[in-house]
Amino acid sequence: MALNDRWTAPVGHFIVGVEPADSGNSLTAAATMLIDYGVPGIPVVKDGAYCGIVFEEDLLGAASNNENLPVDQFMRTIPALSNRTPASEALRLLETNQVSTLAVVDDRGSVLGVITVSRLLATTDRDARPKLVGGLATPVGVRLLGGGVTGGVGAIAVLGTGATMFLTYLAGDYVARIIAFISPPVVQNAFWFSTAMSGVALFCFLIFLRLMPLSGYHAAEHMVVHAIEQGEPLELDTVARMPRVHPRCGTNIAVALGLFLGISYIPWFLDPESRAMIGLLAAMFLFRPLGAFVQQNFTTRPPTEKQLLAGINAGKDLLRNYQTASRITPPVYLRLWQSGLLHAIVGSMLVAFILGLITAVLPIPDYWRVISGI
Repeated sequence: MALNDRWTAPVGHFIVGVEPADSGNSLTAAATMLIDYGVPGIPVVKDGAYCGIVFEEDLLGAASNNENLPVDQFMRTIPALSNRTPASEALRLLETNQVSTLAVVDDRGSVLGVITVSRLLATTDRDARPKLVGGLATPVGVRLLGGGVTGGVGAIAVLGTGATMFLTYLAGDYVARIIAFISPPVVQNAFWFSTAMSGVALFCFLIFLRLMPLSGYHAAEHMVVHAIEQGEPLELDTVARMPRVHPRCGTNIAVALGLFLGISYIPWFLDPESRAMIGLLAAMFLFRPLGAFVQQNFTTRPPTEKQLLAGINAGKDLLRNYQTASRITPPVYLRLWQSGLLHAIVGSMLVAFILGLITAVLPIPDYWRVISGI
C-alpha cells in the first residue's frame, strides 16, 4: 500500500485480530493472552461490549500482590477506535493517549482486534479474520460469509444454485422412473421396489452432482474456508493443499436428515417408535463420517485452477469487507439472508414453477409428471 493511501485507509485494514479478555478474567489469563497474541495490550469486555484495555506494564505491580485478581481492576478506560477511523487519526490518538495499542470495535462495541504503532508503520497482509466462515457454491463461483459480511458472487448466482440442485434432483428421479418403467411387473409389485427406486434416484442425483462444475466450486469453497480459519495466506499454492471436506458443510446436515427419515419411514419389522429412535441414533453418530464420505466422493471434486481462484477471490473480498464491517455479530435473520439459503430456495421454486407451467400444457402422461399441482 502506498504511503499516502495508508494514512487515509480505514484502520480496520491494519488491525491485529485478537480475542478480548472478559472483565472477570484473572491477571494470569490476561498475561497468557498477551503472550499468545504477541501484542502490548489486550481489550477487555463486559457483557460482550468493550470497556477498557490492559497493558503488560499494568500487570507489573499487580502480579506481586495477587495474580488471581480480576483484570478489570487494572485496565485503563481508554476509548476504542471505530474500524472505519482513518489510519492517520488512529496514529494521532495513539500519540495523544501515550500508548502503543488501542482497541478497535464495530458499531455495537464488539471487539474486532487492536491497532499498534508498528501495524500502522509496516505494510503487512495479515488481516484480521472472522472466527468462523461459511459459504455456498454456485454454478459460476463461490459466496462466503462471516463476521457480518459477505464476499464473492451475488444473489443471482445463488439463485442458480437452487435451480441447478432442483434440475439435478429431477434428472435423478427420471432415471429411476425409466428403470421402474422398463422393469417386469413382478419386480414392480415387490414391497421393496419403491424403496430401491428412491435409492437409485438419490444415487443418480449424487453422481450428477459430482460431474457438474458446481462440485468443483463446492470444493474450492471448503478449501478457502479452511485457509481463512487456519490463518493461512490466500495464495493458490497454499489453498490447493487444504482439504475438500469441511465438518460444517450442509452435506452433513442433509445426510443426518436422510438417515433419520430413511430409517424412520421405510417399513420393516420394528414399530414406528423404535424405527424413529434408531434413526435418531444413527443420525447422531454417523452423520459426520458418512457426511465426510459423501463430500469427498460426490458433492465435491478436485477444483480446477479457475474454480480455486474464484474461491480465493471470494475469500479476499470477504476479508476486505470484514475490516470495515459495521457489526461483526449480525442478528439471526441477517445471517440467514447473507447465507444465500433463501435465495437458493427461491431459485428452486422458480424452476419448479416454470417447469410446472410447461408440463401443464404438454401432453405428458401422469406417470411422467414429476411436477404437478400447478
